Amino acid sequence: MSAPSENLAVAAAAPRARPLLLRHLPYFVGCAIVVGLAATVQFDGYIHNILMQATTFAIAVFGLSVVLGLCGQINLAQAAFFGLGAYAVGLGTSDYHVSYWLCLAGGCVIALLAGAFLGMSTLRLGGHYLAMVTISFQQIVTLVMINSIWLTHGPDGVSRIGRPELFQSSQSYLAFCVAMLALVGYAVWHLSDTRLGRAMRAVRDNELAAGVVGIDVFRTKVSAFALCAVLGGLAGGLFAAALPMSARINFPLPSPSCSSRCRCSVASLPQSDRRSVPAC
Repeated sequence: MSAPSENLAVAAAAPRARPLLLRHLPYFVGCAIVVGLAATVQFDGYIHNILMQATTFAIAVFGLSVVLGLCGQINLAQAAFFGLGAYAVGLGTSDYHVSYWLCLAGGCVIALLAGAFLGMSTLRLGGHYLAMVTISFQQIVTLVMINSIWLTHGPDGVSRIGRPELFQSSQSYLAFCVAMLALVGYAVWHLSDTRLGRAMRAVRDNELAAGVVGIDVFRTKVSAFALCAVLGGLAGGLFAAALPMSARINFPLPSPSCSSRCRCSVASLPQSDRRSVPAC
């Protein structure tokens, strides 16, 4: 006969032994219902536009939740990564007639490289100084995009942006964007439980202590900026194809304001760390 303590240990471990799919089944069921509603319920043009913007902007804000919420690094350049992804899809499908999926992947890669560059160049900065550098980076990208008429068509913008073959209608494309939001949300939700997520939290709490215990602070910061940029580029690519064929994308792109983005991301910071974030 086993000891009572062993029985208690087995009973305590039983809930954790459930398969991952069963534990997260309610989330997937809820997401499937929302995607089904997005694919079947008819909306007028205004409501559809609002839902599309909310979906794509939410993906971009999830990126800020990674760099600011998990890693504690201020990033006010998310709109720049959003624009890079949007222009990659817009120019690729309209001017060069490249597949939508290749353009979306290319936009994410361009945003990844830009985010990694920004993270490496701001390694020793923090607080207000990091905020000023990132928002300056965004302004530089904006000016380059507006004045590079030979590449981006300047203020005239890009029109007739293509969509994937499976999601040509606005209704089906909205459902696709909602599904992408659900996948991104699930990935970001569980990022904190991974090795990289734990390293980000350690850097956020105390960089010196994180370095002492063996965490590569440089790689962790660059990874946080790169992940944030990838989600920004993904959101921009989805947003560009969501526009009607007659619409145009050009800088400054409609994007969440600096203040609203910071509020969404600072909400995931510990109470003791919120005082170090500059006001937007």
